[in-house]
Amino acid sequence: MSTSAAATRRRFTGRGASGSGALRTLHRAAAVRIAFGLVWAVDASFKWLPGFIHGQTLSDELGQGSTIHTPVVHQWIQAWHTVATSAPGAFAVGTAVIETCIALAMVTGLFSNLVFLGSAVYALGVWSSAEAFGLPWSAPGITDLGPAVAYIFAALALFHASAGATWSLDALLRRKAGPWLGRLMGKVPDHLSAQLAPDS
Repeated sequence: MSTSAAATRRRFTGRGASGSGALRTLHRAAAVRIAFGLVWAVDASFKWLPGFIHGQTLSDELGQGSTIHTPVVHQWIQAWHTVATSAPGAFAVGTAVIETCIALAMVTGLFSNLVFLGSAVYALGVWSSAEAFGLPWSAPGITDLGPAVAYIFAALALFHASAGATWSLDALLRRKAGPWLGRLMGKVPDHLSAQLAPDS
């Protein structure tokens, strides 16, 4: 085992109560990341079903613009409806590929920071177009604002919790990635890094 690999192992085994507590915190965040990735995988699997992948259900998915009369929101939804229905097959395949990539990257922990922020932006796009922000909020029987809004905050929480720091490809590849790519990867936050440092 090389010196750097041994040092990394010592760092992440976390000697002492504070070190093991910090490591447990990162492991819990990583476990949530993997579970969230599996949720994305289920979502992605639905996008590969024939009705969606051939663009047959896109009009229903993005057809709420006619029922939403809120200024700007109506035009936004209609714009996405126009884009999607102009090439429904390509739009559907693109959606399926994006969600599949998010799922794989979440589960494996590859480029975690990029994936957390990118998936939050993607979920915002879904919430603001297909789910129309959950509008109209005055509709009888409304019970929530749409599931995509929860995806936004879950992804941002995982980013904040450094959920890509352990049990991830990022942890294996970070040292070789260089400073630019390293910013896209999950890393141990400074306040936990001190606790994880080996005893002198």
